[in-house]
Amino acid sequence: MAALALAPSPLQKKLRVGILADGPLQPRWMVEALAKLAAADFADVRLAYVGSLMPAAPGATWRLYSRLDRRFFGADPTDLVSLAEEFSFGGGEALDVAFALGEVDDSALDGRARYGVWRFCFGADGAQGEGFAGLPEVAAAEPLTASGVKVRLSADRPARLAYQSWSRTYPFSVARNRDQLLNKTAEFAVRALRELHHSGDGWLRRCREVPRHAAPVPPGFGALSRIMGRLAARSVERALHIEQWFLAYKLGGGRVAADLAGYTRLIPPKDRDWADPFVVEKGGRYYVFFEELPYATRKAHISMIEIDAAGRPSTPQKVLEAEHHLSYPFVFEHDGSLYMLPESARAGSVELYRCVDFPLVWKRERVLMEGVRLVDATLYKAADRWWMFANSAAGGSRMFDDELHLYHAERLTGDWQPHAKNPVKSDARSSRPAGSLFVRDGVLYRPAQVCAPRYGAGVAIQRVLIHASTPPSPCWVRRPRRAAASPPSSTATAPTASLPAGPCSTSPPTAMARSCRRRCSPR
Repeated sequence: MAALALAPSPLQKKLRVGILADGPLQPRWMVEALAKLAAADFADVRLAYVGSLMPAAPGATWRLYSRLDRRFFGADPTDLVSLAEEFSFGGGEALDVAFALGEVDDSALDGRARYGVWRFCFGADGAQGEGFAGLPEVAAAEPLTASGVKVRLSADRPARLAYQSWSRTYPFSVARNRDQLLNKTAEFAVRALRELHHSGDGWLRRCREVPRHAAPVPPGFGALSRIMGRLAARSVERALHIEQWFLAYKLGGGRVAADLAGYTRLIPPKDRDWADPFVVEKGGRYYVFFEELPYATRKAHISMIEIDAAGRPSTPQKVLEAEHHLSYPFVFEHDGSLYMLPESARAGSVELYRCVDFPLVWKRERVLMEGVRLVDATLYKAADRWWMFANSAAGGSRMFDDELHLYHAERLTGDWQPHAKNPVKSDARSSRPAGSLFVRDGVLYRPAQVCAPRYGAGVAIQRVLIHASTPPSPCWVRRPRRAAASPPSSTATAPTASLPAGPCSTSPPTAMARSCRRRCSPR
């Protein structure tokens, strides 16, 4: 991923963006995406051309499938709305950006705009148009669905990817896959054009070129049959089994095996999950703080299990509960006190707790941020400031696995500010935090969850580069140096703790805990 260093914007005026559409009606998500762009302070968005083409109706088989799909899995944002109700025509001024929608011939627009022809794209190489969004991946049961924005700068060169993101495919429904995918993709025009306005065309010419492809073929009846067969098999599986998260631990070092060889398993009752363990060592005993989620309430609290020096676990005890869901109890030490930063996304806040009577009594110390939906917030104390790594759902999406955001503050309880480049990563394979950052051989690493083909499929270890400077500090995350192999579907890795040792040592090198998934018979 490119460095996120900040510099003064080379473009002082607003970008003049012209919309060129094949017809007056366009999918709602695209119209909303361009409306968000028009609301930005760096773009002036007008209609430049609207054709008369009306969308072709799908075949009878796909129409029937779509009705059933939406009935059971909900609608997606592809219903058609009028462009004219949102935008007005420009006055014929020269364009900086030509944004094409639908079956507009990009080659006919060569030279029309200073920074080329832009459009939304889908597929790993951006070869698919809007009409295919999120469909082929479901048909083929591919684990990832890619979307982005591509730019045609000249007739003699391939298009370039100005933005690309990877989402986990929902393999049982085209409507749900599109709903997750398109609500996120609707944010990309603003992000990519903000970068153009900030960095100029030098950045644009460094973007990756994408190969030319033949037009994709619409999925046929065979693809529909595979989707329906997969859905039927899933229904049978869910009727016969439940999936349950449990904990596993071992004392001592060594490699982590996918089959949990050498680990002691802690299996919860069949009416709940145990997940997100963080370990604290004190006096030769290990205290595992974790999420406990009763299925009946679907509202989790934080519990604790004590493990003695011989490896014998205690019964779990509830240590923290709120009116809202709590999970991912990130535990850390600072200035001689032990703190916890549990996930509280459903409350729209990030809340800091301090331990006042170890290990059972915790008091809410401060609300660090309000009005945000952040999951798995993980802190790191650098030389001159604190950094928070957390995932957030894009736009109106409910998917939290894809996009990593950074926040920074000079003090733990200080004024937390978002990084100017948020989200700094948009990839279901390595965005969502998976435990504490750690240093090895002078290099800072960040565990990240691999959330494809399913949530918690593995852990990727990423190298993090943080430059100390005046805020907002340039900070970026590079691609995984090494990714852990995905374990079998019945077990999946999840957060482990790793922080410098102290009077209460979080993440001692002699104890490790994981949360894992298993199949079992219904309760």
